[in-house]
Order: sequence, then structure tokens, then C-alpha cells
Amino acid sequence: MTSTANERRQHPVRVVLPEWGVMAAESVHARGFRMVEEKHPFHELYYVFRGSLKYHERDRPDPVYLSEGCFHPVPGGATHRLEDQADVTLIILALSAEFVESDDCRARLWRRLVERNSPAVRPDDFIRLRIERSLRTILAEQAGARFGFEAVIASEAASVLVALARLPDECSESNSYTRVASVVRDLEESFYEEWTVDDAAHRAHLSRRRFCTIFRELTGSSLVDCRNELRLNHAAALMRDHGHTIAGAAFSSGFHDLAHFYRLFKRRFGSAPGEWIKRGE
Repeated sequence: MTSTANERRQHPVRVVLPEWGVMAAESVHARGFRMVEEKHPFHELYYVFRGSLKYHERDRPDPVYLSEGCFHPVPGGATHRLEDQADVTLIILALSAEFVESDDCRARLWRRLVERNSPAVRPDDFIRLRIERSLRTILAEQAGARFGFEAVIASEAASVLVALARLPDECSESNSYTRVASVVRDLEESFYEEWTVDDAAHRAHLSRRRFCTIFRELTGSSLVDCRNELRLNHAAALMRDHGHTIAGAAFSSGFHDLAHFYRLFKRRFGSAPGEWIKRGE
């Protein structure tokens, strides 16, 4: 990163990928920054942590406007430039083509990001903060270079790709219903984590009462009932299809109290887990 305001307007941070193929970097630009066109053999994921900018790509007629909280993938080989509209702090996740293409799952995730209908991805606060934690972990592991840091960096980079690729094409926080719908999607993906109504309402930027009303309209049940239903169905599938023990299935599904799991399971399926397994349901 360069040291003066004038230099920052002329030169973005220089990225040199390590042998393991993943690097995170901070690039700070002053208002009025006009980047000359660049093209890299590696892929980049931009995260606008502060400020706003326009992303220009050759052969695309219109620029992409990126505001604070937006992510945007830049495919390797794309000739592009940036034009800042305000002072910008940009976090860049650079990925070598080999890192992406050597794993079928990573390759599909990256293609999903590049081929989205909406070029600027704006996740809700919950997903954004989760991605920020991964980016901070990558930056810290790079700096510390502790034993096994390359594996941590690769894992966190993949987590970032998954979080963004799973988002719907149109990510908007324009109203209460879309925010609650986003919480419902998060719950379906992470029902085994600690979920409370207050935390969920906070994620949707709503009062507890308003959140509960909209959640019931969208799902037909309360958050707690929906969470328990997801957990119980998952536990049943683990026992039926994967041979998990009762305790193992309860643990994997997010239950800490085995007696509580037994009570909910019997209420949901009509018999205790052991009897249910014996019947082969």
C-alpha cells in the first residue's frame, strides 16, 4: 500500500499470491482515485468495507456501483479498473486459478458468483459479519504464519465462497419481510447453532414482536418451533440413514439436553427414539 494521498489515487495495493494460492489484502484509496486498467491471472473478490466506488470492466457497457457492504467477484483475465466516489477501504481476497479449479466444489462456487444475475452482492448483516470474521482470520493467519496457517486460510476462503454463493440472486434489505426471509434461510442452514428469538430479531433489525409476527406469516410457525422441527428431522435422518446413535444425532442437531431431545422427539414422531429406530421408520 502506498503512503501519500496522491499515490493512493494512482496505485492500488499490489497483490503477489503465495504458493498456496490465497491472499487477503487491504487497499485504501482517497476520494478521486482513478485506477488504470489492470488484468490479473488470478481471481479477486472485492469487499467494500468503507466508502463507495464504480467498477468498470472492458467489454461491459455499464459500470457496477459498489457501496459499503457490497462484494463483487473479478474473474482472472478480466481487464478492469476502479473509480472511487468517496474514500474507500477495500478488502481484496485473491485466489489463484489453480486454487479454484483444482477443487470441483470451489470451482462451482466461484462460477456461481461470477454468473449471478446481480453483479453486486449485498448480504444481510449476519452473513456479512460471518464473512468479515473469515477475512479477519485470513489476515491474522497470514501475519502470524503459525503452523498449519495455509490450511486455515484455504478453509476460510472456501467458507467465504460458500456464504456468498448460497445467497439468492437478488440480495436486498429493502423491507422487513425480505430481512426476515433472510433470517429464515439462515435458520434452515444453521439450525444446529444457538438460535434465540432476540438474536434473530436483532439480525432482522426489528423489534421482537414485529419479528415474530412476520416470521409466523412467512413460515406458519414460531422460530422456536421451526428450529426444533429442523433439528428433529435432521436427527431422525442421521439415525435412519447414517447409523448415528441417539446421543450422536441429538448432539449433531443442536440439542444439549438429551432428556429434552427425547421429549420433543416423542411429541414429533409419536414414540421415543429407541422405539422409533426399532420400528424402522
